Amino acid sequence: MSLEYSLIYEFRLSLFSRWDWEVLYHPPYSPDLSPCDFDLIPKMKEPLRGIRFRTVPEIRQAVDRSIRTINRTGSANGMLRLPHSWQRVLHNAGDYYEGQ
Repeated sequence: MSLEYSLIYEFRLSLFSRWDWEVLYHPPYSPDLSPCDFDLIPKMKEPLRGIRFRTVPEIRQAVDRSIRTINRTGSANGMLRLPHSWQRVLHNAGDYYEGQ
């Protein structure tokens, strides 16, 4: 681990401590633990399916509308299922699992 990374890591831990946040240790990336991958992104993509966009601003506007709809309806509840996913990962000793 580089000195720079070590300093950043220690600084981040000190902030978490100061703010009284609990640090949850898990792998840097796991598809089992990413609520965006199994909840938000599929819901964001669904209304955009089959649409051909001509410009990047059109894409940005459509994605923005999709996210606003999700926020307004409260349909993205992956964060609420995250503790259940953590328990499954712990139960499986960190092994990958599919499905919810």
